Amino acid sequence: MSEYLATDRPNLLFVHLTDPDAAGHRSGWMTDEYGRGVLAADTALGRLIEVADQAYGSRNYALIVTADHGGHGTGHGSDHPHDVTIPWIAWGQGVRPGGLDPATVHTMDTASTVLWLLGLSEPAEWEGTPVIRAFDPSPATAAAGAGSR
Repeated sequence: MSEYLATDRPNLLFVHLTDPDAAGHRSGWMTDEYGRGVLAADTALGRLIEVADQAYGSRNYALIVTADHGGHGTGHGSDHPHDVTIPWIAWGQGVRPGGLDPATVHTMDTASTVLWLLGLSEPAEWEGTPVIRAFDPSPATAAAGAGSR
């Protein structure tokens, strides 16, 4: 990971965490195994931030972190918030402080947001919408901050 950041120098990072969801399907959400999956994901994310801070300087990059849905028991599939709420975290350069209402961010918004940060247009048939409210007010500012180095 540190070699990649040092040589390729991407300053827009996207991480999708899968360990907690896999553990939830195997043993159930909020079980000890699920907790270990969350801890492993948290540890890996902490390491990524540490390496990115070393490569770019503290917060001189944008990071989007998502994970799969939650669940109940060992399944999901209902409209219950445990099943459909996803973590969606934006952090770093150009990110507006504060939280987002989780009901307003959807998985398909992530790709649209990444294209917006890079100053690119999304295909018209995409269902996602850039989560612009998570970033500084000006799209030009956010795009320049995340995608122009």
